[in-house]
Amino acid sequence: MLYSPCKLRHLQKDTDEKNTSREDDDTSAEDNTREGSFKKRKFLPKELKEKFACARPSGKQVKDFNHHITAELEKLAAAYKSKKDTWRALGYQKAISAIRNYPRPITSREEALSIRGVGGRLADKVAEIVESGKLRKVAEVCEDEEAQTLQRFMGVWGAGPTTAHGWYIQGYRTLEDLREKGNLTRHQQIGLKYYDDINSRIPREEVAEIENYVRSAAHGIKKGLIVMVCGSYRRGRATCGDVDVLVTHPDGQSHETVFQPLLNKLRETGFLTDDLVTQEDNGNQKKYLGVCKLPGEGQKYRRLDVIVVPYCEFAPAAMYFTGSAHFNR
Repeated sequence: MLYSPCKLRHLQKDTDEKNTSREDDDTSAEDNTREGSFKKRKFLPKELKEKFACARPSGKQVKDFNHHITAELEKLAAAYKSKKDTWRALGYQKAISAIRNYPRPITSREEALSIRGVGGRLADKVAEIVESGKLRKVAEVCEDEEAQTLQRFMGVWGAGPTTAHGWYIQGYRTLEDLREKGNLTRHQQIGLKYYDDINSRIPREEVAEIENYVRSAAHGIKKGLIVMVCGSYRRGRATCGDVDVLVTHPDGQSHETVFQPLLNKLRETGFLTDDLVTQEDNGNQKKYLGVCKLPGEGQKYRRLDVIVVPYCEFAPAAMYFTGSAHFNR
C-alpha cells in the first residue's frame, strides 16, 4: 500500500514512540562519552558523485568546462526530438548532462568514453568536436529545411513534435503561415502571440522579481504562506525558460483556501495576462499554468506555473519541481 507524505508523517510518529524504549536501552556510557557522536560522514565516494545525476549538488552553478561540446550535441538532441526520435533525443540529453558536469575539459575519445552515459559512437562525435570545433552530423541533421521548421513550430506553447510535424505536412513553413492559415487551439494562439518572449531566456534577477511579486500577493491573502521558485532557478542556473512557484503554509490547512484567491488577485493587478490551464488537480496539489508580466515599461511576457501543495508534501514537491528532468527520471 502506498501512503502520501501526510499519512507517512503520522506513521513515523507512531513508530518513533514504539522504538523509544529500545533506543534508550541500547545507549551506553561509551556512546555518550565518545568524541563527536554525530560525525560528518561522506556517504558517497567521489567516483559515484561524478557518475550519477542524483548525487551531484545543484545549489551552486557548476562550471561547464565542455560547453563547446554540449552546444553541438544540444543541436542534435533538439533535432531528434522534433523528428519524434524520442529515445535517441533522451540518450543525447543524458550524455549532455554527464559531459556538462564533467570536472575538467575533455581532450580525447578515451576520456569521453570513460564518462558514464557516453558510448562509443558518441565518444567519436566528442572527439570530432574536440579536434575540429564542429560536428558534421549537425549540418546533416539540423540544417535542412524540415528540421529547422519543426524546431520553430515546437517553440509554440502547446505544440509538440506530432503537432509540429502535422503543420509541416500541411505545407506550413513559417509562423506567419500558422497565424493566417493554421487551425490553432486557444493554447497555441496564446503561445504564438507571445512567441518571442516565451522563447527568450529569463535572467535570474527577473525570476527573483516574479517570486517577490507572487509572495507579496500571497501574504496579502494569508500571512505565513511560503512562496518559493523551483526549477532551474533553484538549481542555480543563470537563466530560466519559465518560472515554477511553489506555495504552501506551515499550519497544514491554510493552503486549501488560497489557490483561487491568489490567482484572482494576480489577475486583478494585471500580473497574470493569459490563462493556459486554470486548474490541474494532482492528489492534494493544485496547479495553474499561465502567462505573466511584471509591471513597468519594456517587461516581457513570461510563462508561469503556480503550484499549491500541503505542507507535509512540500519537501518532495520542491525536489520534484526543482528537477532536473534527468534527476527525476
